[in-house]
Amino acid sequence: MTTPTIERTTTAFLDGEDSIEIDNIIHSTEGATKFGFSGALVGGVTVYSWAVPALIEALGEDWLDSGWIDFRLRRPVYPGDEITTRVMPSDGGVEFTMAKESGEVCIAGTAGLGEADFYADLAVAQNRNPVPPADPPTLLTPQNLPIGEDLPAMAVPMTLADAAAYADQFARDPHPRWRGDAARLHPGWIAGRCVRLTKHTYSYPAGIHAGSQIQMLGPARAGQTLTVSGHVTDGYRRKQHEYCLLDVTISDETGRDLACLRHRTIYQVGGG
Repeated sequence: MTTPTIERTTTAFLDGEDSIEIDNIIHSTEGATKFGFSGALVGGVTVYSWAVPALIEALGEDWLDSGWIDFRLRRPVYPGDEITTRVMPSDGGVEFTMAKESGEVCIAGTAGLGEADFYADLAVAQNRNPVPPADPPTLLTPQNLPIGEDLPAMAVPMTLADAAAYADQFARDPHPRWRGDAARLHPGWIAGRCVRLTKHTYSYPAGIHAGSQIQMLGPARAGQTLTVSGHVTDGYRRKQHEYCLLDVTISDETGRDLACLRHRTIYQVGGG
């Protein structure tokens, strides 16, 4: 690939209310400081969403329909941080980093077109019949993490207005591709469905996005009700944190798969 290095800078902002009452207290100042952080953490999928314009510039519009991405979150991002996305050509696609002014890398990964090497390893849930959310949800613990099992699927109505609202409020991306009668679903929104699927059944007070692998399989458009299904692939403990690996499939109203994802999340944060 001969694409030159692309850089874009964003001033980080908190992607929700700074309140201990939110469903993930790590994204509030009061909650995050309980775990030793200096302030509220910006959501990982929100930070990732800021890289999307540079990735599209490097890989083209086709990346949204048949591309892939594999990234890890290395350091927390706080409101006010100046984050520079740098996309560089590499064999088979691009490498990218998102770093602070100090040079500290917050996110690093690779992306490309076509089928990713990891795609064949992603589990596909057999249970795709949406059910209402659990009321009340069950507290997720290492003892009840359903490793090797499907999660209850959920239906997600996604209107054209919802697509535009995500682009405005989280990605802050004014491009018309996220708006209008043919509005696309933003990759940041797609990545965020994994946590929402977990919380369709379970609760946990504080969580941290640790990484994602995403394979796009077709054009993902707003203006329809999507089905989100998932399979818990693994769970483990590392550095006092409890991790969950969740493989998720997003399908359209015809049953066509639009995206397959593996989401790595810390659902019990150590140090609190």
